[in-house]
Amino acid sequence: MSSKSIQPRSTLGEGSRATRPRIGTLVMALLEDDYNKTGHMREAATAAAQDIANLIGRFGDVIHAGLVEEEHQAAAAARRFNAEDVDVIVALELAYTKGIVPARCFIDTSAPVVVWNAQKISRLGESDGFDVVMLNSGMAGIPELTAGLIRTGRDFTMVTSRLDDPAGQAKLGEAITAATVARRLRTARIALVGHPFEGMTDLMFDGLSLRQEVGPTIWPLEPEKIAVRFGEIAQSEVDATVASERAKYTVDMEPALFERSVRMALALESVVKEHEFDAFTAFDQVWLTDPRVGIIPSYGTGRLCEIGIPASPEGDVNCAVAQLVMQELAGQATTVENYVIDFENNAVMFSHDGHGNPALATPGEAKVKHSIYYHGVHGFGAGFEFAYEPGPITNLAVVTVGEGVWRFVISEGEFLPFPPRAISAPQTLFRHDSLPIDEWCNAWCEAGAPHHMAAARGHWAGQLVAVARALGIEAVVV
Repeated sequence: MSSKSIQPRSTLGEGSRATRPRIGTLVMALLEDDYNKTGHMREAATAAAQDIANLIGRFGDVIHAGLVEEEHQAAAAARRFNAEDVDVIVALELAYTKGIVPARCFIDTSAPVVVWNAQKISRLGESDGFDVVMLNSGMAGIPELTAGLIRTGRDFTMVTSRLDDPAGQAKLGEAITAATVARRLRTARIALVGHPFEGMTDLMFDGLSLRQEVGPTIWPLEPEKIAVRFGEIAQSEVDATVASERAKYTVDMEPALFERSVRMALALESVVKEHEFDAFTAFDQVWLTDPRVGIIPSYGTGRLCEIGIPASPEGDVNCAVAQLVMQELAGQATTVENYVIDFENNAVMFSHDGHGNPALATPGEAKVKHSIYYHGVHGFGAGFEFAYEPGPITNLAVVTVGEGVWRFVISEGEFLPFPPRAISAPQTLFRHDSLPIDEWCNAWCEAGAPHHMAAARGHWAGQLVAVARALGIEAVVV
C-alpha cells in the first residue's frame, strides 16, 4: 500500500477554500480463487491501481488501499480510511469483483461513496486478449457493487467514463468536491454571538434540526468574550494593522474611530481563531451600548470574510452556513441582501449595510467609511463601501421550509457594472442568466428564499445540487 503525503486540511486565514479533500481509493479485481486463475495479472493490476490513485491525486490527498482482491483487504482498507478520516471513497473495479468485497468496506465506513465506472481502453480491439479484458472489465462487477449499496441504504454518486476522458475526470472531480463539502458541513462549528435579529422570521431556525439535516454545530459565543479581548489587543498590533489597511484601502473616517474599529476586528479574529470556528455570525448591535466597545463591528466581520472565515450579519446562522458552502467551492464568499429592483436594467440591487467581503470588490474601489445606520456609545463604527466586481455569480440560500425539511435555493447570473452609491455599504446589480427580473423575483420568493443570501464568483449550481444530494436535502434552482 502507498499514499500521497497528507497536507494540512485547513487554510484558515488565507482567504481560500478551507478544505483539501482526503480521498480513499478502493480499486478492486478478482484475480484468483478456487475457480479463477489469473494471478499472473497481479503485478499489472497492482500497477494499474496505483496509476488510478495517482490520477485521482489531482483532486486531493489520496489514501490508497492498494489493489483489493479479497474481503480481508477490504476490511483493512476500511480501517485505514477511518483512521485517516477520509472525506470520500472512490471505488473502481478493474475487473469483476465479488460484491461482498466492496460491501465489507462500505459497511465498515461512513464516508460518501463515488463509484467510478472507468476503464483505460475505449473499446476492445480485434487483437486484444484476455489480459486486456482483465484490466478493463469493471462493468462486469459494478452493478453488483451498486446494488449492494442500494440494498444497504448507502447513497452514492455514479460516474462512467474512460480513465483519460477529461469530461469524465471533471465529473469525478465535481462528485469528490460535493462529497467533501457535505462532509465539511458535518464537522463545522459556527459561532453565534448574541441572537438572531429580533422579529426576523427567516432567521429563526432549529439548531438541532440544522445539525441533523445539514451538519454544522451552532456554538454560542458570549459578547463578553469579545469585549474583554478588545481590551487585550496590543496597541502595536492595532497600529500596524491601521497602517497596512490605510495602504490597502481609502479610509474616509475619523482616525480614532477607525482605530477602534481595527481593534474590534482584531479581537474578533483572535477569538474566532482561538476557538477554531469555521464561520461566524453576530447580532451586530450587541456591542453598541457596551462602553468597552461601543461601535458596530461591520468592518471586522468584512475582514473575517476576506481572510477566509465566512461571516454573516444580524445573527443569521443559515446565511453563515451558505457562505461556508460557497467558500468551499469558490474560495471567497459574501452576504448580500435584496434592495431595489431595477426594472430598466432587468436587475435587482444587492447590498448590506456596512458588511461585505472586500476581496470581491472591484479592484481599487473599496473604501472604509463610518456607518450611517448604527450609532454606539463611541459613535459610528467602520464599514465598507464598494461595488462588487462585475462577472458571473452564484447565489445560495440555506432555508428551512418546515417539518425539519431543509433546502438549498440556488440562482446563477452576473453582477453588472455599478457605480457605488454613497450609502456606506457594499453594493451591486444582479441580473439573472435567463429570467426577466420580475420572474426571477417571483421564483426566488416562491422557493422560500430569505432576505439574506450568500454569493460567490462563478457558476456553481450543478455543484450545489450535488452537495444538496450528498446531504440528503432539497435543492431548487431558480
